[in-house]
Amino acid sequence: MAKAKPKLDPQFKASERDEVPFVLIIGENELNEGKVKVKEQKWEMQNGQKVKLMSEDEGIHVNRDELAQWLKNTEAYKE
Repeated sequence: MAKAKPKLDPQFKASERDEVPFVLIIGENELNEGKVKVKEQKWEMQNGQKVKLMSEDEGIHVNRDELAQWLKNTEAYKE
């Protein structure tokens, strides 16, 4: 969700609630480098409930001008 002064915790909780497959983080470093940090989120069914899979993955930096194609090449997009 785009906000002027976002707090990360509520942003991540909203993305988990809505099962958003990717979180895009654009901080000061990313802006200066022309990149976006992309973190993939995954869920699976466990005992009849959808559960988010926890990951140690900190995300990957992608050039902003390559972001759309990068996302289209992911398994999550293809599904």
